[in-house]
Amino acid sequence: MTTLTAQESGWIHDVAGRLRLIQADTAQVEPGKRAEFLQEEVERSLKSVPPANRKRFLEALLARFPVAGKVVSSFAPAPALPPAPVAAPVAVAESPMETLERFLASVPKLSDDQRGDLVQRMLGSDLFQAYRSALILETSEEAQRALGLLSGQQPRLERMVQLTVVLLDFVTRLDQTGLKTMEALTPRSPLLKRNESVRKAAARFLVGEVETVEPQLREAFGLLAALLVAPLSGGRVFGQPYVERFSPAAIEDVVTAEGGGGVFSNKKERCWIRYCDLARDFATADLVDRKIKECLAAVVQKTVEKSAGGGR
Repeated sequence: MTTLTAQESGWIHDVAGRLRLIQADTAQVEPGKRAEFLQEEVERSLKSVPPANRKRFLEALLARFPVAGKVVSSFAPAPALPPAPVAAPVAVAESPMETLERFLASVPKLSDDQRGDLVQRMLGSDLFQAYRSALILETSEEAQRALGLLSGQQPRLERMVQLTVVLLDFVTRLDQTGLKTMEALTPRSPLLKRNESVRKAAARFLVGEVETVEPQLREAFGLLAALLVAPLSGGRVFGQPYVERFSPAAIEDVVTAEGGGGVFSNKKERCWIRYCDLARDFATADLVDRKIKECLAAVVQKTVEKSAGGGR
């Protein structure tokens, strides 16, 4: 008779119960198939039993099942069961939210460099690119009107950034063109002195170092506006002193004030000599060009000063 411990007896009792349950459930099943089910259950149960104990366990188990009305007390050694194949673990698919939670739980363990690399990769991913493209910038109705939007329309943040870059580059180029033009008119103009460029002021504004870029923009706009209107009145500024100096009446008045015709020359000859003296200032195209530029520079300077005074 097989000797078993209390724990081993419990095992035999549990397995015998499962075998009887299989017999009851498969009563209407073909005997060969029923035997297959019982064999599978015995093999599965014996997997947890050390090989040295399997013979004793089988003897104790067979004692629970009479054969032809008799209890089997001995039997031929059962052939060794082949090792059951180890089933590969089945991967359970995580939901996106479960993956996210596991990812967030691992973030505190990362170093600062690893976090920085992770953020860069995330910002460059398709998910964040699509999210950033869809972001809306909430603006007031006044801002909507200034941007040319209909009431209730809100601009996309990414488009606002793109438009800002384009407009800033455009304004900067215009300002540089205006400064170069003014330098060509008169290199010593005080309008060429700037405390800060528009681009640099805009950069400091974007990072919060200054509260406004209005002074720099007003300065750039004032110069450009003055350069645009200068040709409208520059011709008159140039022509008025020219007419005053070269008109026959003006020349004759000067000759008369100097003593008339003198002993050896008549008045007409003196007037001609006077005209020739005055014409030396306009003898070449370069001299005329310089005079015109000086007039235009004076008009620009005056216009800017007047605009600045009106702004105050």
